[in-house]
Amino acid sequence: KVVSEDPSDEIEKWARAGLLELFLRAPVETDFESIMLVYAVTEDPKLNAKLAQTATQRGLFVNAADQKNDCSFITPAIVDRDPIVVAIGSEGTSPGLARSLKADIETRLPKSVGTLALKIAELRARLSNIMPEFSERQRLWAGIFSRGKDLESRLKSTPQEIEQAFDAALADQHSAAKTGKVSLVGGGPGDLELLTIGAQRRLHSADVIVYDRLVSQDVLDMGRREAKYIYVGKAPGAHTTRQEEINRIIVVEALAGNDVIRLKGGDPLIFGRADEEIEALEAAGVPFEIVPGITSAAAAAASIGASLTSRGHNKSVALLTGHDSKGFAEQDWKSLAEKNARAAVYMGLGASRFIQGRLLLRGAERHRPVTIVENASRKDEKIVSSTLENMVQNIEKYNITGPAILLLGYKSKTGIEGALSKVRASL
Repeated sequence: KVVSEDPSDEIEKWARAGLLELFLRAPVETDFESIMLVYAVTEDPKLNAKLAQTATQRGLFVNAADQKNDCSFITPAIVDRDPIVVAIGSEGTSPGLARSLKADIETRLPKSVGTLALKIAELRARLSNIMPEFSERQRLWAGIFSRGKDLESRLKSTPQEIEQAFDAALADQHSAAKTGKVSLVGGGPGDLELLTIGAQRRLHSADVIVYDRLVSQDVLDMGRREAKYIYVGKAPGAHTTRQEEINRIIVVEALAGNDVIRLKGGDPLIFGRADEEIEALEAAGVPFEIVPGITSAAAAAASIGASLTSRGHNKSVALLTGHDSKGFAEQDWKSLAEKNARAAVYMGLGASRFIQGRLLLRGAERHRPVTIVENASRKDEKIVSSTLENMVQNIEKYNITGPAILLLGYKSKTGIEGALSKVRASL
């Protein structure tokens, strides 16, 4: 029932189609009889408030457009792909934003997704008879919608295609009943926006997540709540989990039939000891895959507004570690001491004095720029501009405790830290 002295063309069209009753007049008391819900959407806010008050006094639900305080309920923006329904609400703070989000989601959800959902309902009934364990069923569906294709492509599947994917996943689940799989996944430097889509998909479907101390909580939160989380962090100067024990854990969990993620900060192939874990998996006959991540050196360079390589300046950049199995890591100090040499040093805080001494001994300029980036890309990122001569002193002065990257030969661009809302310390 619509009461309006000046209805829109669309409302008049609906009235002619018999979709609503239209009364060409102002509202009256009797309009509030034998109804349950009222929308007050006139152009007059005072009239809307009065209509809302009348409805409230009669115990009716009421929504006054753009007048949150006069509402007893709020209508979300709806994307209807029956039986799939998405509701977007802003608690009355921004209806326009909710409508914009609705328009965006409508472009992503094909009209056929409702038919797809009905087919899945049929497959779920079939699955419950052959796979009684809820966790196994959940893993199967997570695999169908999280792997191989991006979600938008999967949602465009026909019922026949989704049944084929279901049958293939079911066959894989049976064939992998005795042995699971391990994914060596790079969790990136910590900022969730720098986590790859591949890493996200695997986190959504993993049964076991074996992670280290450099993985941020934001990244961990992408994993399934039902997953088993095993911390194997290695902290300098503190109790650490031996690499042999980490190898044993991922092998045992996979042999138990679990989908295992070995989640590392940055990229697992850069100072992540992935080779040792690969050898252990191959020896045990456990299938594995590698999902690279954005390494901390790239994130640190982005934070200071510098390119790791510059045409006409440096044709290469060295990625170094400050420590190896024997202690401080020896490098080609003569080459690194050259004027245009550039390097990013991982795990270099404890070795900073050693690195400084070796470079100065080989003739490196004392005023060579060095930028220290702690917690690259994270909310608590700290950037310290320094020189080789004062590097150790500034690490102590600004309480840099890591994890940090030492960017040798790189100078932070003026103002970039403020633009990124980062913490900056400078000489």
